Amino acid sequence: MTSFPSLRADLRRNLQDYEPLTPLKRLGLCLTLNSVHALILIRFQFWCARHGLPTVIASKLLFWFFRIEINKSANLGPGLRLPHPMGILIAPNVSVGRDCDLYADVRLVLSHGNPQGPHIANNAFLGDGAKVLGAVDVGAHAEVGAGAIVTRDVPAMGVVAGVPAKLLRVKSSVS
Repeated sequence: MTSFPSLRADLRRNLQDYEPLTPLKRLGLCLTLNSVHALILIRFQFWCARHGLPTVIASKLLFWFFRIEINKSANLGPGLRLPHPMGILIAPNVSVGRDCDLYADVRLVLSHGNPQGPHIANNAFLGDGAKVLGAVDVGAHAEVGAGAIVTRDVPAMGVVAGVPAKLLRVKSSVS
């Protein structure tokens, strides 16, 4: 999917907490919310990469203002929600599905000697400081608790927490 339709979906999800939205309120939020600014820079970085343009300006602005580092070979689905966009790290060969929530200090990184990164399925939630290491699958609608370190696959609708992350339960329905 191209960057700008993805940005539209990102904005829709990041502004949903502020509904009902008037055009003036939407404009005000777009001018003031850090999550919106970070997402614009992220999608601009991917747009530049896709068109063979240098990504250094967008990536440096992301790092300077938000301490966010996202490799341009990562794959981020539309509807990405960053409620607290600080300190996020996404390595190469990482895949994040549509409508995922990534909170502050989330790390999606490679493990030593393995070029494949984590795969985060649609509608997953990763809490503050969650770390997913290596070629791990986090299933659809899964929840990773704050500070958890995930080194094994998480089933769809699974809830994990702890160091190392342990499966606490599997939700019976989408909440």
